[in-house]
Amino acid sequence: MRVIGWLLEEDNPPVRYLTLKNLLRTPEKDPELARARSRLMRYRVTLEILKHANRFWGDGDKAYEKYNGKYWQLIFLGQFLADGKDPRIAPGIAEILDHRKWVSGDGPQCLTANILAALTRLGYGSHPMVQQEREALARRVVKDGGIDCAAMAYSLLPACYMAQPKLLLCFSQAPPKDRTPAMKSAIEILAGRMLEHEVYVYVPGNQKEWLAVLERNPGRGGLPAGHTVKQWVSDRRDQFLAERGPGAPKPKPGWLKFGFPLHYNSDILEAMYALAELNTPMSAALEKPLQVIKEKMTPDGKWIMERSLNGKMWADVEEKGKPSKWLTYFALRVLAHFGGASTAK
Repeated sequence: MRVIGWLLEEDNPPVRYLTLKNLLRTPEKDPELARARSRLMRYRVTLEILKHANRFWGDGDKAYEKYNGKYWQLIFLGQFLADGKDPRIAPGIAEILDHRKWVSGDGPQCLTANILAALTRLGYGSHPMVQQEREALARRVVKDGGIDCAAMAYSLLPACYMAQPKLLLCFSQAPPKDRTPAMKSAIEILAGRMLEHEVYVYVPGNQKEWLAVLERNPGRGGLPAGHTVKQWVSDRRDQFLAERGPGAPKPKPGWLKFGFPLHYNSDILEAMYALAELNTPMSAALEKPLQVIKEKMTPDGKWIMERSLNGKMWADVEEKGKPSKWLTYFALRVLAHFGGASTAK
Protein backbone atom coordinates (compact mmCIF):
# COMPACT_ATOMS: atom_id res chain seq x y z
CA MET A 1 0.00 0.00 0.00
CA ARG A 2 1.23 3.49 -0.83
CA VAL A 3 -0.11 4.73 2.47
CA ILE A 4 2.35 2.52 4.35
CA GLY A 5 5.21 4.19 2.51
CA TRP A 6 3.74 7.54 3.55
CA LEU A 7 3.64 6.48 7.20
CA LEU A 8 7.25 5.35 6.96
CA GLU A 9 8.52 8.79 5.96
CA GLU A 10 11.10 10.30 8.32
CA ASP A 11 9.15 13.44 9.29
CA ASN A 12 7.12 11.65 11.99
CA PRO A 13 9.49 9.27 13.82
CA PRO A 14 6.87 7.90 16.28
CA VAL A 15 4.44 6.95 13.50
CA ARG A 16 7.29 5.45 11.49
CA TYR A 17 8.32 3.34 14.49
CA LEU A 18 4.74 2.23 15.26
CA THR A 19 4.12 1.35 11.63
CA LEU A 20 7.21 -0.83 11.47
CA LYS A 21 6.48 -2.47 14.81
CA ASN A 22 2.72 -3.00 14.75
CA LEU A 23 1.57 -2.84 11.13
CA LEU A 24 4.53 -4.49 9.39
CA ARG A 25 5.41 -6.70 12.38
CA THR A 26 9.12 -5.94 12.08
CA PRO A 27 11.12 -8.18 14.47
CA GLU A 28 12.45 -6.48 17.59
CA LYS A 29 16.06 -7.20 16.63
CA ASP A 30 15.69 -5.82 13.11
CA PRO A 31 18.19 -2.95 12.51
CA GLU A 32 15.53 -0.84 10.79
CA LEU A 33 13.28 -0.98 13.85
CA ALA A 34 16.21 -0.19 16.13
CA ARG A 35 17.08 2.82 14.00
CA ALA A 36 13.48 4.01 14.07
CA ARG A 37 13.43 3.69 17.85
CA SER A 38 16.65 5.68 18.15
CA ARG A 39 15.09 8.60 16.27
CA LEU A 40 11.95 8.98 18.39
CA MET A 41 13.32 12.03 20.19
CA ARG A 42 13.76 13.83 16.87
CA TYR A 43 10.02 14.31 16.49
CA ARG A 44 9.39 17.99 15.75
CA VAL A 45 6.47 18.33 18.19
CA THR A 46 8.39 16.72 21.04
CA LEU A 47 11.35 19.05 20.50
CA GLU A 48 9.10 22.11 20.36
CA ILE A 49 7.38 21.17 23.64
CA LEU A 50 10.73 20.64 25.34
CA LYS A 51 11.84 24.15 24.37
CA HIS A 52 9.33 25.31 26.99
CA ALA A 53 10.28 22.74 29.65
CA ASN A 54 11.37 25.39 32.14
CA ARG A 55 7.88 26.89 31.93
CA PHE A 56 5.94 23.79 33.00
CA TRP A 57 8.15 21.34 34.96
CA GLY A 58 8.01 22.02 38.67
CA ASP A 59 5.22 24.57 38.39
CA GLY A 60 2.85 23.08 40.97
CA ASP A 61 0.31 25.89 40.80
CA LYS A 62 -0.30 25.32 37.10
CA ALA A 63 0.05 21.56 36.93
CA TYR A 64 -3.52 21.14 35.72
CA GLU A 65 -3.51 24.15 33.40
CA LYS A 66 -5.23 23.13 30.17
CA TYR A 67 -2.90 22.37 27.27
CA ASN A 68 0.18 23.98 28.89
CA GLY A 69 0.46 22.50 32.39
CA LYS A 70 2.98 19.82 33.28
CA TYR A 71 0.44 16.99 33.50
CA TRP A 72 -0.71 17.74 29.97
CA GLN A 73 2.92 17.77 28.75
CA LEU A 74 3.62 14.45 30.44
CA ILE A 75 0.66 12.92 28.62
CA PHE A 76 1.55 14.47 25.27
CA LEU A 77 5.19 13.38 25.52
CA GLY A 78 4.05 9.87 26.37
CA GLN A 79 1.75 9.78 23.36
CA PHE A 80 4.67 10.87 21.17
CA LEU A 81 6.84 8.03 22.59
CA ALA A 82 9.45 10.38 23.99
CA ASP A 83 12.35 9.04 26.07
CA GLY A 84 11.44 9.47 29.72
CA LYS A 85 15.09 9.14 30.73
CA ASP A 86 16.07 12.18 28.65
CA PRO A 87 17.53 14.86 30.98
CA ARG A 88 14.91 17.34 29.75
CA ILE A 89 12.10 15.02 30.87
CA ALA A 90 13.39 12.79 33.69
CA PRO A 91 13.47 15.49 36.43
CA GLY A 92 9.85 16.39 35.73
CA ILE A 93 8.81 12.76 35.92
CA ALA A 94 10.71 12.32 39.19
CA GLU A 95 8.82 15.24 40.70
CA ILE A 96 5.49 13.87 39.53
CA LEU A 97 6.26 10.41 40.90
CA ASP A 98 7.45 11.79 44.23
CA HIS A 99 4.52 14.10 44.93
CA ARG A 100 1.69 12.08 43.39
CA LYS A 101 -0.72 15.00 43.75
CA TRP A 102 -2.53 13.81 40.64
CA VAL A 103 -3.70 10.67 42.48
CA SER A 104 -6.88 11.09 44.51
CA GLY A 105 -9.18 8.48 45.97
CA ASP A 106 -12.26 10.27 44.70
CA GLY A 107 -10.65 12.42 42.02
CA PRO A 108 -10.74 12.26 38.22
CA GLN A 109 -9.92 8.75 37.09
CA CYS A 110 -9.36 9.95 33.53
CA LEU A 111 -6.37 12.02 34.68
CA THR A 112 -4.93 9.14 36.69
CA ALA A 113 -5.32 6.74 33.75
CA ASN A 114 -3.79 9.21 31.31
CA ILE A 115 -0.77 9.84 33.53
CA LEU A 116 -0.22 6.15 34.25
CA ALA A 117 -0.40 5.39 30.53
CA ALA A 118 2.04 8.23 29.81
CA LEU A 119 4.50 7.05 32.46
CA THR A 120 4.42 3.58 30.96
CA ARG A 121 5.05 4.87 27.43
CA LEU A 122 7.90 6.99 28.79
CA GLY A 123 9.62 3.93 30.20
CA TYR A 124 8.35 3.82 33.79
CA GLY A 125 5.85 0.98 33.49
CA SER A 126 7.79 -1.19 35.94
CA HIS A 127 8.02 1.57 38.55
CA PRO A 128 6.35 0.33 41.79
CA MET A 129 4.19 3.43 42.01
CA VAL A 130 2.85 2.98 38.48
CA GLN A 131 1.99 -0.65 39.17
CA GLN A 132 0.46 0.22 42.53
CA GLU A 133 -1.73 3.00 41.18
CA ARG A 134 -2.86 0.98 38.15
CA GLU A 135 -4.04 -1.72 40.53
CA ALA A 136 -5.77 0.86 42.76
CA LEU A 137 -7.51 2.31 39.71
CA ALA A 138 -8.74 -1.14 38.68
CA ARG A 139 -10.05 -1.88 42.17
CA ARG A 140 -11.88 1.41 42.22
CA VAL A 141 -13.62 0.58 38.92
CA VAL A 142 -14.65 -2.82 40.30
CA LYS A 143 -15.90 -1.33 43.56
CA ASP A 144 -17.96 1.34 41.80
CA GLY A 145 -19.13 -0.91 38.97
CA GLY A 146 -17.72 1.57 36.48
CA ILE A 147 -16.18 5.04 36.51
CA ASP A 148 -17.66 7.07 39.32
CA CYS A 149 -17.24 10.80 38.81
CA ALA A 150 -18.61 13.85 40.59
CA ALA A 151 -20.03 15.10 37.29
CA MET A 152 -22.33 12.06 37.16
CA ALA A 153 -24.44 13.65 39.89
CA TYR A 154 -25.69 16.00 37.16
CA SER A 155 -26.05 13.35 34.47
CA LEU A 156 -28.64 10.73 33.57
CA LEU A 157 -25.81 8.25 33.05
CA PRO A 158 -25.07 5.98 36.03
CA ALA A 159 -21.29 6.24 35.43
CA CYS A 160 -18.84 8.17 33.29
CA TYR A 161 -18.69 6.84 29.74
CA MET A 162 -16.35 9.33 28.09
CA ALA A 163 -13.28 8.22 30.07
CA GLN A 164 -13.67 4.49 29.42
CA PRO A 165 -11.22 4.38 26.47
CA LYS A 166 -8.59 6.13 28.62
CA LEU A 167 -8.82 3.53 31.37
CA LEU A 168 -8.87 0.66 28.89
CA LEU A 169 -5.72 1.98 27.21
CA CYS A 170 -4.09 2.22 30.62
CA PHE A 171 -4.98 -1.36 31.55
CA SER A 172 -3.99 -2.65 28.10
CA GLN A 173 -0.37 -1.72 28.85
CA ALA A 174 -0.14 -4.46 31.44
CA PRO A 175 0.78 -7.70 29.63
CA PRO A 176 -2.07 -10.26 29.87
CA LYS A 177 0.03 -12.54 32.08
CA ASP A 178 0.58 -9.68 34.55
CA ARG A 179 -3.03 -8.54 34.83
CA THR A 180 -4.42 -8.98 38.29
CA PRO A 181 -7.97 -10.19 39.01
CA ALA A 182 -8.99 -6.56 39.62
CA MET A 183 -7.57 -5.45 36.26
CA LYS A 184 -9.31 -8.28 34.44
CA SER A 185 -12.61 -7.43 36.13
CA ALA A 186 -12.21 -3.71 35.41
CA ILE A 187 -11.51 -4.44 31.74
CA GLU A 188 -14.55 -6.71 31.57
CA ILE A 189 -16.78 -4.03 33.11
CA LEU A 190 -15.58 -1.16 30.92
CA ALA A 191 -15.26 -3.07 27.66
CA GLY A 192 -18.59 -4.75 28.29
CA ARG A 193 -20.31 -1.41 28.71
CA MET A 194 -18.80 -0.12 25.48
CA LEU A 195 -20.02 -3.19 23.61
CA GLU A 196 -23.48 -2.76 25.10
CA HIS A 197 -23.63 0.72 23.56
CA GLU A 198 -21.96 -0.04 20.22
CA VAL A 199 -19.05 2.11 21.44
CA TYR A 200 -20.56 5.54 20.72
CA VAL A 201 -24.35 5.16 21.12
CA TYR A 202 -24.63 6.17 24.76
CA VAL A 203 -26.13 9.67 25.12
CA PRO A 204 -29.46 9.43 27.03
CA GLY A 205 -32.39 10.06 24.69
CA ASN A 206 -33.97 12.42 27.23
CA GLN A 207 -30.78 14.43 27.73
CA LYS A 208 -32.22 17.63 26.26
CA GLU A 209 -35.24 17.52 28.57
CA TRP A 210 -33.01 16.81 31.55
CA LEU A 211 -30.79 19.80 30.75
CA ALA A 212 -33.92 21.96 30.75
CA VAL A 213 -34.60 20.76 34.31
CA LEU A 214 -31.05 21.62 35.36
CA GLU A 215 -31.46 25.13 33.96
CA ARG A 216 -34.16 25.71 36.60
CA ASN A 217 -31.61 25.17 39.34
CA PRO A 218 -32.41 27.94 41.87
CA GLY A 219 -28.83 28.13 43.13
CA ARG A 220 -27.82 28.17 46.77
CA GLY A 221 -29.49 31.52 47.38
CA GLY A 222 -32.86 30.24 46.17
CA LEU A 223 -33.00 27.21 48.45
CA PRO A 224 -34.31 26.96 52.00
CA ALA A 225 -31.78 26.99 54.82
CA GLY A 226 -29.98 23.69 55.17
CA HIS A 227 -30.65 22.59 51.58
CA THR A 228 -27.90 22.14 49.00
CA VAL A 229 -27.84 22.44 45.23
CA LYS A 230 -26.44 18.91 45.04
CA GLN A 231 -29.41 17.53 46.91
CA TRP A 232 -31.83 19.57 44.78
CA VAL A 233 -30.28 18.06 41.64
CA SER A 234 -30.32 14.56 43.13
CA ASP A 235 -34.01 14.82 44.01
CA ARG A 236 -34.95 16.13 40.56
CA ARG A 237 -32.83 13.46 38.90
CA ASP A 238 -34.51 10.66 40.84
CA GLN A 239 -37.92 12.08 40.00
CA PHE A 240 -37.04 12.54 36.31
CA LEU A 241 -35.73 8.99 35.96
CA ALA A 242 -38.75 7.56 37.77
CA GLU A 243 -41.17 9.42 35.49
CA ARG A 244 -39.38 9.36 32.14
CA GLY A 245 -36.30 7.20 32.37
CA PRO A 246 -33.05 8.07 30.57
CA GLY A 247 -34.57 7.53 27.12
CA ALA A 248 -33.25 5.40 24.27
CA PRO A 249 -29.50 6.03 23.84
CA LYS A 250 -28.32 8.17 20.92
CA PRO A 251 -24.91 8.50 19.23
CA LYS A 252 -22.39 10.87 20.78
CA PRO A 253 -21.89 13.54 18.06
CA GLY A 254 -18.43 14.56 19.25
CA TRP A 255 -17.15 11.01 18.96
CA LEU A 256 -17.79 11.06 15.22
CA LYS A 257 -14.99 13.60 14.66
CA PHE A 258 -11.50 12.17 14.89
CA GLY A 259 -8.53 14.02 16.36
CA PHE A 260 -5.19 13.56 18.05
CA PRO A 261 -4.16 14.14 20.76
CA LEU A 262 -7.43 14.14 22.70
CA HIS A 263 -6.41 14.08 26.38
CA TYR A 264 -9.53 13.64 28.55
CA ASN A 265 -11.97 13.52 25.62
CA SER A 266 -12.33 10.59 23.25
CA ASP A 267 -13.78 9.48 19.92
CA ILE A 268 -14.77 6.29 18.10
CA LEU A 269 -11.28 5.74 16.73
CA GLU A 270 -9.56 5.94 20.10
CA ALA A 271 -12.21 3.73 21.69
CA MET A 272 -11.83 1.09 18.99
CA TYR A 273 -8.05 1.34 19.26
CA ALA A 274 -8.30 0.66 23.00
CA LEU A 275 -10.46 -2.41 22.34
CA ALA A 276 -8.03 -3.62 19.69
CA GLU A 277 -5.10 -3.21 22.10
CA LEU A 278 -6.98 -5.49 24.50
CA ASN A 279 -7.41 -8.06 21.73
CA THR A 280 -11.20 -7.73 21.83
CA PRO A 281 -12.77 -10.04 19.23
CA MET A 282 -14.97 -8.69 16.46
CA SER A 283 -18.69 -8.82 17.18
CA ALA A 284 -21.99 -7.43 15.91
CA ALA A 285 -21.73 -4.66 18.52
CA LEU A 286 -18.64 -3.29 16.76
CA GLU A 287 -20.03 -3.23 13.24
CA LYS A 288 -21.36 0.35 13.42
CA PRO A 289 -18.20 2.00 14.82
CA LEU A 290 -16.03 0.00 12.45
CA GLN A 291 -18.14 1.18 9.53
CA VAL A 292 -17.76 4.79 10.66
CA ILE A 293 -13.99 4.38 10.59
CA LYS A 294 -14.03 2.78 7.14
CA GLU A 295 -16.27 5.50 5.70
CA LYS A 296 -13.83 8.20 6.83
CA MET A 297 -10.99 6.74 4.78
CA THR A 298 -10.07 8.95 1.83
CA PRO A 299 -9.74 7.46 -1.69
CA ASP A 300 -5.97 7.27 -1.19
CA GLY A 301 -6.29 5.36 2.08
CA LYS A 302 -5.74 8.13 4.64
CA TRP A 303 -7.74 9.71 7.46
CA ILE A 304 -8.32 13.45 7.97
CA MET A 305 -7.64 15.40 11.17
CA GLU A 306 -11.15 16.66 11.99
CA ARG A 307 -10.48 18.29 15.33
CA SER A 308 -7.32 19.57 16.88
CA LEU A 309 -5.69 21.23 19.87
CA ASN A 310 -3.49 23.30 17.57
CA GLY A 311 -3.04 26.84 18.77
CA LYS A 312 -3.52 25.71 22.38
CA MET A 313 -0.53 23.41 22.91
CA TRP A 314 3.12 24.43 22.99
CA ALA A 315 3.37 22.98 19.48
CA ASP A 316 0.89 22.17 16.71
CA VAL A 317 0.36 18.51 15.77
CA GLU A 318 -0.23 18.12 12.03
CA GLU A 319 -2.92 20.27 10.37
CA LYS A 320 -6.66 20.26 10.85
CA GLY A 321 -8.54 19.38 7.68
CA LYS A 322 -5.54 17.58 6.19
CA PRO A 323 -4.51 13.90 6.12
CA SER A 324 -3.11 12.78 9.47
CA LYS A 325 -0.37 10.20 9.85
CA TRP A 326 -1.35 9.64 13.46
CA LEU A 327 -5.01 8.98 12.69
CA THR A 328 -4.13 6.88 9.67
CA TYR A 329 -1.86 4.68 11.78
CA PHE A 330 -4.55 4.24 14.47
CA ALA A 331 -7.22 3.47 11.87
CA LEU A 332 -5.08 0.90 10.07
CA ARG A 333 -4.22 -0.72 13.40
CA VAL A 334 -7.92 -0.99 14.23
CA LEU A 335 -8.87 -2.32 10.80
CA ALA A 336 -6.01 -4.81 10.86
CA HIS A 337 -7.31 -6.18 14.16
CA PHE A 338 -11.04 -6.18 13.47
CA GLY A 339 -10.76 -6.85 9.74
CA GLY A 340 -10.95 -4.63 6.69
CA ALA A 341 -7.40 -3.50 5.92
CA SER A 342 -4.24 -4.83 4.39
CA THR A 343 -0.91 -3.61 5.73
CA ALA A 344 1.23 -4.93 2.92
CA LYS A 345 4.12 -2.55 2.23
